Amino acid sequence: MRCIIGMLSLPIGIAVGLSLPDIDHELDFLVHRSLVTHGCLFPFLAFWVAYKSENPMTRLFSMGFSVSSAAHLSFDLFPRAWTGFALIHIPLYGRISPLFSWLWIAGSIAICLYLALSLTRNLLDVVASSGSLAVSLGFCLTTGNTFWLPLVALVLATAVALMLPADPNAMLKKLLREKVSKNSRC
Repeated sequence: MRCIIGMLSLPIGIAVGLSLPDIDHELDFLVHRSLVTHGCLFPFLAFWVAYKSENPMTRLFSMGFSVSSAAHLSFDLFPRAWTGFALIHIPLYGRISPLFSWLWIAGSIAICLYLALSLTRNLLDVVASSGSLAVSLGFCLTTGNTFWLPLVALVLATAVALMLPADPNAMLKKLLREKVSKNSRC
């Protein structure tokens, strides 16, 4: 039973990550594109809980949640125009400029991917994260108006995330370090 729940944690995390940013449509106390929902705050909270609990189910949920949030945000990075509801809204302050809205979303994409990569412990986790990202992109593609720009944003954000300092237990970073050190010996 625990194994089944563990396997369900990843797709549940994906579903939550894809839908949570737009929950502000349903809440009276938040405006659409709220800083609270359209960024890395909730993925960071999920990461922190997973990191502290060391529970595999929580870790898989957080990985799915983080990569699907990054996918959702990558499509939000390219609105028709940076005006009105495309701008990030800070509660009790109001909408911020197009530049800072773009920086917040772009930075949040990189942070979400970094959080997911930091939770990988083995090759299966890397495959699960990559698969989650592909599923999330496919879902977002059905609701988005473009594909290539969000894909490029995700590739660049992944490169940034891979350059950030890693948790020493993160599998993907270990694999990359080993490959680089083997190549440098030649």
